[in-house]
Amino acid sequence: MSTERIEPAPDGPVGRRGRPAPDRKVIGIGVAAVVAAVAWAALGERSFDSASATALGWVLDNFAWLFVVAADLFLVLCVVIALSRFGRIRLGADDSEPEFTNLAWIAMMFSAGMGIGLMFYGVGEPLQHFLDPPPASGATAGTGTAALSAMEYSFFHWTLTPWAIYGIAGLALAYAGFRKGRGQQLSSAFVPLIGARRAASGRAGRSTCWRSSPPSSARRRASAWARCRWRRA
Repeated sequence: MSTERIEPAPDGPVGRRGRPAPDRKVIGIGVAAVVAAVAWAALGERSFDSASATALGWVLDNFAWLFVVAADLFLVLCVVIALSRFGRIRLGADDSEPEFTNLAWIAMMFSAGMGIGLMFYGVGEPLQHFLDPPPASGATAGTGTAALSAMEYSFFHWTLTPWAIYGIAGLALAYAGFRKGRGQQLSSAFVPLIGARRAASGRAGRSTCWRSSPPSSARRRASAWARCRWRRA
């Protein structure tokens, strides 16, 4: 059994029930950014479309390799953690019990995480890549090579690699929040690197939270990961 000490939450604003209160500055900047982006898209459709397409093209041209490598590394890391002694660490106090069964946990992951995506893009993505192959594939649309490339891209996007990315993010949040008691901010996972005080109210911690706002489906998947059943060491 693990004997890790439950740490107190980093210093910061406290709510009425003794829980860490939401950081209004982080929420305000996140909401403002979303409202600004929506307003830009609504009022300047052409400029927004041009800017977003240019930005996406630049990212893909320069960092597509990084996405592939990082996803593969996350997958390997998940397997290593699961098979090592770290895979037996309970995501909570030593005497805590699972809130949900394994079946309920799996159902939540597919419902909140990949259910609608698989129903739509599980068919739509291969067809899209078949008719319009990604430039890096070098395939001609409508050919057997394009069909093979389409399935390769779809398997990469919808099999083990996305679960690995969600898993690493979920494990970091669950370990910091439920095991260490540092709260549910994304910056709490970086306390060993930047310190508890900087994670709670410093620029480094807040900038980490800004980059993760607003909550997305990945955050919901992370919450599902946090409730999974782990055996004691």
